[in-house]
Amino acid sequence: MIQQEIDLWNISAECLLNYLYPDATDQWEVECAGTFYRNYSPDVLAVDDQHKRVRLARDSFLRLLPQGVIAPDDALKGGDFEQKYERLRKKEELLRELFKPVDTLAFRTRLHLEKQAAQLSYDKLPFLLKRYFGYDLSQEENPYIRRTAPLLLLVSHLRANFAFIAQLLKQLFACEVKMHVGQYTWEEGPEYAQPAIEYRLMLPGLTAEAYRALNRTIEPFRAFLCEWFIPFDTRCTIVVRQPHTPFEPGDTLILNYNTELEADSSTQNTDSK
Repeated sequence: MIQQEIDLWNISAECLLNYLYPDATDQWEVECAGTFYRNYSPDVLAVDDQHKRVRLARDSFLRLLPQGVIAPDDALKGGDFEQKYERLRKKEELLRELFKPVDTLAFRTRLHLEKQAAQLSYDKLPFLLKRYFGYDLSQEENPYIRRTAPLLLLVSHLRANFAFIAQLLKQLFACEVKMHVGQYTWEEGPEYAQPAIEYRLMLPGLTAEAYRALNRTIEPFRAFLCEWFIPFDTRCTIVVRQPHTPFEPGDTLILNYNTELEADSSTQNTDSK
């Protein structure tokens, strides 16, 4: 289940799902909560990636029906108010279920159009990035940068959105990501402290060789994020950590990639909030 931080992505549901799940865009089911919620939240209210269900701040086709079909003007007059209200509520739920296939079909059609538009944009992406951002995607070999580079077109909306970056890392590395916000200082003292953000990728079972290889891949990706998505005065680090596992008697303690040495610590002079 994608966490509620996904609501910070201020883009349409079609664009979001097409980016996160490009190979499963025809399997999603939609639930329309109504445009009332649009005044207080983005388009996407919740995403259940396990059951392929997305809840949107949009009106269902049910809204096209006259109100009298659902509840006549005198529906609640007289006695037995609670029983009448419960019958109306159940009737509305049944009508929502009746129109859900129509809503889903319309959403999948828009999702298909978004996928085609995204493919056309991707064909032009190297030209756009080189022309307007001075970035040559054709020369890029880092897989994480190549997947993130299309978001440069939305960088004005995504810069300094630290929760978005945490979700991005979660999707790219397919692991739990822990975000820590704090401050860092040099020699000037705490009154001149600057913001610091650290993302910890919780990856179990890596060997020392795999850890070093991953670090070599992450470092240019981190530099890319810092250049485009992190404010210049914010210190950003991405570190790989092993999830905590209970110690069992008889286990051998190995000096591995989860060991922090003072000279190698990425949080020196950092005060966590």
